Amino acid sequence: MHVTLISACERRAVKRSRAILDSYAIRTGERSWATPITLEGLHELRGLLKASATRQTAVACYRNEGRERMRLLWVVGARDAFGPDGHFPAGHTRRKRSPPPPWLRIVGLLAHAGGLGHDLGKAGNFFADKLARAVAAPGKKGEADPVRHEWISMRLMQQWRDGKDWERAWKAIARPVPLCDPGGLEDCGVESAATALDYLVVTHHRLFGPDSGTSAPTSGRHVADASRARELAPAGVLPPDIRDLLGRVLARLARKAGQRSPAFWRGAAIFARAALILADHEVSARTLPPGTRGCGLFANTREERFNQPLCWHLRTVGARAADFAWRIATVRLPGLATETVEHILSPADGKGRFAWQNHAVAAVAGLREKSEGGLLVFNIAATGAGKTIANAKLACTVSPRPRFAIALNLRTLTLQTGDALRRDLGLGADELATVIGDRIASRLHAADESSGTAHAGTFETDGPATEYDAHGGEAILPGWMDALTRERPALRPVIGTPVLVSTIDYLINAGEPGRQGHHVSALIRMADSDLILDEIDAYEPKALVAVLRLVQVAGLMGRSVICSSATLAQPIAEAVLRAFRSGVEMRCALEERAMRFGIAIVDDRTRPNTFCSDEDFSAQYARHVRTLLDTPRAAVRKAYVQPVSARGMTAFLAAIGEAAARLHQAHAWLGPGGKRLSFGLVRVANIRTAVAAARALSAALPHARVACYHARDFRIQRHLKERRLDTLLSRKQGDLHIVRDGEIRRLLAENGSSDAPFIVVATPVEEIGRDHDFDWGVIEPSSAHSLVQAAGRINRHRLREVTAANVAILQYNARWATGKIGDAVFMRPGLESASAELRYTSADLLALLADADLDALDARLRLGGGLMARDEDRIVSARLATPMRILEGGQDDPSGWMTQAFYADYPLRNADLLETWHAEPCDGGWVFKRQARPSDDEPWVVCKPAFDVTRATNDWLCWNLDELAAACDEMRIRRDEGLEFQAPARDGHIHPAWDRSFGFYYGEPAPQATGEASARPACDF
Repeated sequence: MHVTLISACERRAVKRSRAILDSYAIRTGERSWATPITLEGLHELRGLLKASATRQTAVACYRNEGRERMRLLWVVGARDAFGPDGHFPAGHTRRKRSPPPPWLRIVGLLAHAGGLGHDLGKAGNFFADKLARAVAAPGKKGEADPVRHEWISMRLMQQWRDGKDWERAWKAIARPVPLCDPGGLEDCGVESAATALDYLVVTHHRLFGPDSGTSAPTSGRHVADASRARELAPAGVLPPDIRDLLGRVLARLARKAGQRSPAFWRGAAIFARAALILADHEVSARTLPPGTRGCGLFANTREERFNQPLCWHLRTVGARAADFAWRIATVRLPGLATETVEHILSPADGKGRFAWQNHAVAAVAGLREKSEGGLLVFNIAATGAGKTIANAKLACTVSPRPRFAIALNLRTLTLQTGDALRRDLGLGADELATVIGDRIASRLHAADESSGTAHAGTFETDGPATEYDAHGGEAILPGWMDALTRERPALRPVIGTPVLVSTIDYLINAGEPGRQGHHVSALIRMADSDLILDEIDAYEPKALVAVLRLVQVAGLMGRSVICSSATLAQPIAEAVLRAFRSGVEMRCALEERAMRFGIAIVDDRTRPNTFCSDEDFSAQYARHVRTLLDTPRAAVRKAYVQPVSARGMTAFLAAIGEAAARLHQAHAWLGPGGKRLSFGLVRVANIRTAVAAARALSAALPHARVACYHARDFRIQRHLKERRLDTLLSRKQGDLHIVRDGEIRRLLAENGSSDAPFIVVATPVEEIGRDHDFDWGVIEPSSAHSLVQAAGRINRHRLREVTAANVAILQYNARWATGKIGDAVFMRPGLESASAELRYTSADLLALLADADLDALDARLRLGGGLMARDEDRIVSARLATPMRILEGGQDDPSGWMTQAFYADYPLRNADLLETWHAEPCDGGWVFKRQARPSDDEPWVVCKPAFDVTRATNDWLCWNLDELAAACDEMRIRRDEGLEFQAPARDGHIHPAWDRSFGFYYGEPAPQATGEASARPACDF
């Protein structure tokens, strides 16, 4: 392509940008350049300009499209230096800016009032005495206030509204009962300017109590000792100008508020609260300006001295909060460059297997033109049909300025997806960032990809601190975001890059108000970013509620949501709709427009279906799914139910062995040396079962090579396994790379048998996102969804039509085999619970599955009307009923969403206490050390595994400690980090066992273990 580049840089940026542009293009004028260039070269040029950009940088790039026109591709730096179509201004005319919309004025006033009142409680004796003790006794650990200052602040403002002055307001709350009274919020929620202000003030550090259980807001998390209420008194008097200013702001807020719906005030409170948190953080970190006059009361200390006067702190936070509210609500960051969008939206082959993407894009583009605000898109294309690329195309279609975030559930999948998108979609290094919550996994990936890593620190939060690693180019952000990014520079690409591929753990914070700083940064990302949710039905119902909170935020921000899963059942689709609709309702209430948005359902087999939210969604979705199920499809996966003859692990493991032997014989293929080989997956539900199954298979099938893939393995060993499996089981181009593989040829040559099965025994880490293609699979049942997802790893790339079954589904699972008659068995993982109404009709897969479910094993199993699918629909609907009521915040439960209990009871991840183990050299051998809680301050103690099971002779993808240590050195990873694993903390005397072939687990050695099980001396490894 031929491009022209124009510079409108100023000051020092002129020299820097000229040096870069001169190395890529011919200068055709004082500030213009022209050159032919490839797409890769253009990406590189833009990346260099962005890396050196400052606020004085402004460079526009235009593509020459012949006689037609010069088309603007991108602008690096100050976008305002050029017109909407890239025109360079011939002159300047000052125009009066249009006033902000009414709702934004109200949000600003709400944030301003919240800033002025958020720390009024610091004028009390409890807080003042605490600061005095901190100054008088430096280094001594401070004690918590019996009543938190933000609770006192809320109660004081409520008393002021009742007409009491400063002294009378303090006296009114200085008794246990009135002190603990939430002031009406528990009954009505946020329904007015007054209640919205109360919510802002009292929750700017932590949410209402209780900590767990369904309840209206309480004082439990703010009032530690109500019996000391009578001691409460003001430690001084705030200057009248602060109280007068707060009164004037409240009066303006009351005049503009009018009669508005609870949806309006809830939406306004979310924006204003984020602004208040950010302002409080930014102002508290400032150095006090010289000459600032105090009032005898202080907001904080620094370096063991009193720091900011309370009056100055309140006034400054109020002004900054008002400013931040406007900026957060109107944030607009650069989208994908024009040439990138064109590349992403280039049509697929009209006769190929991805032609459906063209129809989906056209349908969604038409829907966008008719809709106002964000869209809700359901992509239910089949496994392996190209949903990831299709989702990116749809995200470039739903918005004229494409910016989107892809939320994934696994860290390794996040890094893998980021690399695939950057490669397949032609994204520049500055256009995509990936973020995961595991620094070591990030560095292992970086060692493979030779990519850079930036570390983002923590931010004040109510809950466990989390550190994130981010990959991606530097992004140019407006100056006001320095408050967020100064201490966490890796947030710059996370917030600023047009495409973010992230573990959902980061983005989920946008819907978690108790996460404070993390909540604000994620909320700002979502304020200007559409959302792609991959495999949304893979979450357990409790975790799904956390995801739905994120969907609600996207609706509030006016953004689009794309939900992607081949097995997206109707109850989950309806829950997504309800969450999105509640967010859109808040947005429409703010903007005073009718609540109406577009919905699209697309897949790879039928015509796209688009309609508006005022139509019957349930009927539309059911009709579309019915049409999809009625469409003929080739049988690339056939299944049968493998009998389990009796209770007990012996019969259960024997069934796995029988199925593996049968499937290998049916689907082996001829490899080097005339050996018959196959790659098989045995998917089980839990790590202990996986290790036992791997041991049993290695003993029953001595000619097989057996690997075990699960989360409780050395970090470096899991990484090496994943890298090896990704190479071998990518079979889009057939099996030639396997035939030529040196290790496979060597193992086949060493095998004395004519048959050589390669078997991977895996937990659910294999069934979501791993792009592997096995020849056959044995699946322990957990749910219909897991059956379909695990089966999706079989014949995934080649899609050869089969006549013999290539999938065996075990008749019962391990919980049935080892449990008592009548126990719930489809749980951890699974949907069942102890209550009788949340159970499947039967534990027997022969009863739950019909022949039609097995003849062509695909999404029909979960989406169809079979018994297992109906049971799961019933259980999911029942388990989502209560949290959906709280999430929507309607008349039945208007205030539950303000409590910590709602977020603690429905978390994304269970907050299980983990202990960390690692191996390190000791006197020529190896020793294990255990850390009871992952922490820099926690000591490491020498500890033995419960059992040490020697290696099996036919294990695969297994390395000894010396080999793993060498791999750490080669990849420049610290040995103690690479040779580390984490496990749930058990009783102090119960340690994980170590199977040297198949990893760590809790329990006795497997009965089929070929090696001796013993607890060896710690240094005798």
